[in-house]
Amino acid sequence: MTDRVWSPSTLIAEVNSLLEQGFSGITIEGEITNVSASARGHLYFTLKDENANLDCVMWGSRAGKLKFEAEDGLAVRARGSLTIYRQRGRFQLVVNALEPQGIGALQLAFEQLKKKLDAEGLFAEERKRSLPVLPNRVGIVTSATGAALQDMLKVLQRVPNLEVVVAPATVQGDGAAAGIADAIERLGSSGLVNIMIVGRGGGSLEDLWAFNEEPVARAIANAPVPVISGVGHEVDFTIADFVADLRAATPTQAAELVASRVEEQDRRLDAATAGLTRDLRRHLTLARTRLDGLEGSRGLARVPLRVQALRQRLHRAAALGPALRGLSQRMHARLARAEAVLGRLPARVAAGGHRRLLASRCEQMAQLMRGRVQRMTGELASKRRTLDNLSPRRVLDRGYSITTVKGKNRPIKDPAEVRTGQILLTRLAGGDLRSLVADRPRKRPTTTTKPDSQPSLFSDSTDDAGDRNDTD
Repeated sequence: MTDRVWSPSTLIAEVNSLLEQGFSGITIEGEITNVSASARGHLYFTLKDENANLDCVMWGSRAGKLKFEAEDGLAVRARGSLTIYRQRGRFQLVVNALEPQGIGALQLAFEQLKKKLDAEGLFAEERKRSLPVLPNRVGIVTSATGAALQDMLKVLQRVPNLEVVVAPATVQGDGAAAGIADAIERLGSSGLVNIMIVGRGGGSLEDLWAFNEEPVARAIANAPVPVISGVGHEVDFTIADFVADLRAATPTQAAELVASRVEEQDRRLDAATAGLTRDLRRHLTLARTRLDGLEGSRGLARVPLRVQALRQRLHRAAALGPALRGLSQRMHARLARAEAVLGRLPARVAAGGHRRLLASRCEQMAQLMRGRVQRMTGELASKRRTLDNLSPRRVLDRGYSITTVKGKNRPIKDPAEVRTGQILLTRLAGGDLRSLVADRPRKRPTTTTKPDSQPSLFSDSTDDAGDRNDTD
């Protein structure tokens, strides 16, 4: 056999034959990694332990039946056959069955879907809808032959005038989830109901599994009306319970929630009717009492007389119309006669005299206004000249200056107010000067002068004008 020359395909076919004989139907435990799926639904992944990796493939016909989602890091037990992939010459395991370790496949699928839908917000309380105040058209999605439907109908029959629409669906086995989702969508889009019950009787986890699948959960979430979930017994929880607007422990309790809602409204209506009847009777009794008290009184006896007086006033008002029309006609006749008399007067003469008087009055008013404006203009000019004479700018124009220490606005009046090194600002008529105090000047002795010899700061004479400060 060592002298034989092999081709790759022949060798791989021979090895595959040996592998199929010795390694068919084996079970391998490991951790899934590098999970990927093809467009045709085939599942590719790697099984690994501490020391080795094994490539695996699960064809779409079997991968589509998995209840859970294969994901990286998941410990599983894979059953299949060893083979060599001819196109690449790679050793791989063709997986026929895959089960998670430490937890059942259904329980794992339940937890995975629950986590996914919760992350999308389908379980959030803020998206839960309240039941209608008066549910009068109820839709039921369940098996048409199950005991759960009969139990619900028995409860709902207590409520008169309550319409019940049943959308039958298979609630167990292959294809049940798609059937339930389709029934929910058809019932919601029909517009025949304003509340919906989705449920079935009790059973094992496998029996209730259709209510744990994603199509049913999304159909409940997208239903246009509030949905009550009543699946299994009180201890059973399904994905449908988490998505529904309200969970009932059993299908019977779901029907009780609807019936009690209607019965509560009936009780409120009965209470309101009884209260209204009591109020009407009380008001009727009070009215009768008042009527009995008025009977035989003088005020009531005068009612016919008051009615007769009102009728007489009404007749007089009706006769007032013709009288007013006659008065109006007489006034119009007087107005016509006055217009005729006015037309015969010398209107031109009268109108000319009025125009001359008006022109004279206008000329007098114009003269008065011109005199007043001239007086006010003269007063304004006089005050403006006085203001200009008192302006500090006029003082500077006569040659005086104002000196201040930089940063201060108060004028310097005494040399003792300055210190060596300070900067002085001197304002002149033509601009400002800056100077530095090199030496503090001594205070001048005070000399007595006659008031008449002191030149006036605001006089118009410029003979003595000049800077009176030493710093100029």
